[in-house]
Amino acid sequence: MRTQFDRELADIRNAIQQLGAQASRATARAVDALINRNMEEARAIKRDDISSDKLRYEIESLCLTVIATQQPVARDLRELTAATFVAVELERCGDYAKGIAKAARRIIRANCQIDAFGLREMADHAHAMLDRSIEAFVRQDAALARELIDMDQIVDQHYDTLLQQVTAEMSSHPQNIEGGIWVLHAGHCLERIGDRATNIAERVIFLDTGVLTGDLNTRSTDGARTLFPG
Repeated sequence: MRTQFDRELADIRNAIQQLGAQASRATARAVDALINRNMEEARAIKRDDISSDKLRYEIESLCLTVIATQQPVARDLRELTAATFVAVELERCGDYAKGIAKAARRIIRANCQIDAFGLREMADHAHAMLDRSIEAFVRQDAALARELIDMDQIVDQHYDTLLQQVTAEMSSHPQNIEGGIWVLHAGHCLERIGDRATNIAERVIFLDTGVLTGDLNTRSTDGARTLFPG
């Protein structure tokens, strides 16, 4: 029974890794489409999102089936509940990538010449956070997850800078207001991807400790609740 259970857990981890890879690739492609004004690529990202949605539900179904048939406890149960949560977060990251692709399409259609400013650098940090969150979950690496949480401030700082730059551009060049709005939309999507990666990191820590707390940036567990101990 344990051998079968281990195989099922491995299948779920592999599916999580696959879903994460899809979200990561979509994010990189969407940013490239916006910066390079590639309409064909921007349209393809929207079409490709369907497979990610399907995989997310497959992972949830796998987790529920294993819980029902294997009746796991302690750490195994924490991993299955965390995997369900992570699948939803990764699917949402794919939606944000689709949002960046939408921004790209709108900028291209408007023939707007607005600069992308620091969007590439922001995307690099958000993309790194997403990749590391997937790695942390698959490896069940709480130390990596804690390092990842600290990175979210960098993405937020990039967004604040982008907001200032784009706002200034729209003020001085009104013809770029529409494009500026969509650049900010893309930046917001990247900021949310960083938030989702942080959420995944917090679940990795939950998987390791069994602790759910509102402040996982510290090692303190005062006032936290331990679920499925063992």
